[in-house]
Amino acid sequence: MEESRLAKLLKRYGEERKAKAIARAVVETRMALGPIGTTQQLSDLVVAVVGNDHALDKLQRHSHPATKTFQAIRIFVNNELNELFNGLTVAHRRLRTGGTVVALSFHSLEDRVVKRHLQGIDIDDEFSPTISAKYRNTATWHSEELMQKCLQSRLWDVSTKKVITPTQAEVDRNPRSRSAKLRFATKR
Repeated sequence: MEESRLAKLLKRYGEERKAKAIARAVVETRMALGPIGTTQQLSDLVVAVVGNDHALDKLQRHSHPATKTFQAIRIFVNNELNELFNGLTVAHRRLRTGGTVVALSFHSLEDRVVKRHLQGIDIDDEFSPTISAKYRNTATWHSEELMQKCLQSRLWDVSTKKVITPTQAEVDRNPRSRSAKLRFATKR
């Protein structure tokens, strides 16, 4: 994979701030020493680029500098975000009217896909039913008819406005739950 594409992948799927530097190091290493063959080699390369300063998570635990890089590669290789969207689409087709879909996500990219799907937000559409999207482009005005049609075409009734997150007591009992976000909606 070329450097610019790898940098974009690390930035988009890993939300890695130093994506360009990591991508450049990977490409230079491949050219000088051959393919990176192990996860340890990649991990050492990322540490060499970004340093060994461990970031802290919500529980004040250290996280490895290569965590975001490995997350990006995993999401890309497994096509996770598309699979999640497809799963939500299939759930809508299979559920009866009044049935409930529940989605549990563990990072912001997954949660964004779930939230947008359940709220019927398509960033490619001319009009989005959310208030914030309506005011983002005030130069474009939409007819009342278009707005009503869009609101009526929503696939889900979202039961809660806010995402459900674990309580501190739950995180204390189960530290892995710290990043979990639960959303649910009923089929229209």
